[in-house]
Amino acid sequence: MKKNEPFIGITCDIHIPKKRKIDRYELVVDHRYPEAVKQAGGYPILLPVGFRKDVIRRYVNEIDGIIIVGGDDVDPRLYGEKKRRGTGAVFPARLKFERELYRQVRKRHLPVLGICYGMQLINVLEGGTLYQDIQRDAKSRLNHRSKIKPNKRVKIQPRTHLRKMLGKDEIDVHCEHHQAVSRVAPHFHPVAFARDGIVEAIECGVQEILAVQWHPERTLSHPATRKLFRTFVRMCNKGTLRRRK
Repeated sequence: MKKNEPFIGITCDIHIPKKRKIDRYELVVDHRYPEAVKQAGGYPILLPVGFRKDVIRRYVNEIDGIIIVGGDDVDPRLYGEKKRRGTGAVFPARLKFERELYRQVRKRHLPVLGICYGMQLINVLEGGTLYQDIQRDAKSRLNHRSKIKPNKRVKIQPRTHLRKMLGKDEIDVHCEHHQAVSRVAPHFHPVAFARDGIVEAIECGVQEILAVQWHPERTLSHPATRKLFRTFVRMCNKGTLRRRK
């Protein structure tokens, strides 16, 4: 490991094998998340779900930024709605852990990258809301969750951190989601859109928080993916240099 290589915390998703209770789960993570961090010059650290605040505090004290990875649906009660038909599994264990992790990360002003579910969670925790189902609630005719044709084009807004980061007005991305940001959280800005107007990225530049609805880890060879992760690792590296002098 290089001297100033930043430690990037990566959350884990939850998988419940068939015929098991919800409190007996497995922690899983797509290997492409840590691979993307390594390729970008960071040192990936997987963060197991835990509930003791002192354990989470220790996590946060040892890392320089976090990535909140994709997963199932966010509990709609967090944004004042009841769970409607079509809303998928909601895992209380992961949600409880990530709420406290995010709170402590924000307190320390560490960079955050949210991906898919991660973007939705950040938006909700910051006071925004979601469409529980895009086609039903947003009246969209575009299939955002197609596994046959997961690639689509998104338009990047000018004069945004994401536009500066990627250097393009439009990019093709790998996208699979049926929920999306409805009301953007206060102090955040929508910075990328699908052709039907669905928000595909949000950012809060003051706090160095970026979240994308697509899955960049699934297109590791794509130039935009490499730029995204390299820039995020550089953001985290600023904290590394300050903390490890």
